[in-house]
Amino acid sequence: MVSVYVKAFVITAVLFIGNFFFVKYLDDSRGAQLRAEMSDIEEQVQSSSTLLLYSQTFNDSAELCPILQQETEKQVGTLYRLFGELQTASEANVFTDTASIKSRFVLTNVQLWLYLQQLEKACGGTDVVSVLYFYPDKRDCLECRAQAQVLNDVTARCAHVRVFAFPTDTDVPVLQAIKAKYGVTREPTLVINDKRFDGLTAKDAVMAETGCA
Repeated sequence: MVSVYVKAFVITAVLFIGNFFFVKYLDDSRGAQLRAEMSDIEEQVQSSSTLLLYSQTFNDSAELCPILQQETEKQVGTLYRLFGELQTASEANVFTDTASIKSRFVLTNVQLWLYLQQLEKACGGTDVVSVLYFYPDKRDCLECRAQAQVLNDVTARCAHVRVFAFPTDTDVPVLQAIKAKYGVTREPTLVINDKRFDGLTAKDAVMAETGCA
């Protein structure tokens, strides 16, 4: 007769293995979705950059600028939403390695911000106010969590505010250049209208600087 303890062990092992593969399936699915969304936004940014180059080459900005500005605003909003999803996945995922997706996100985020600067020069000023948000990616930061929530509240209320999240603890050369340009030495730090705000910045201050009524 099979011992009751053996039966209990077998049942427990089956449940553990089933749970293991179920969690892995969920993580893999989440990772695949993030990679697909990242690929989609990368293609959109590349398409817009090419269209801007066309506009500059043939001096055809009058017709193309409104289209470019509208598309760019959507892309920035999408990318910031993806940032939130990526942060959540990094904290929740047990198996999926999000490091490669994060690397792609950082480069695309910088590229989109630089593209927005080019767009403003080529098409004139826009209603968009860029907020650069510097945070550490490899360690927890309670003030940064609070700052991220402030930014989420502001962007939810004011459609013209766009946030670009830049990790400070990365070796990406262009990010090091941006940090040096604005003198970023701590986290969180915000840069709004070329003005640096060190430490946790209150919602009222962010709204005032961005013209968010």
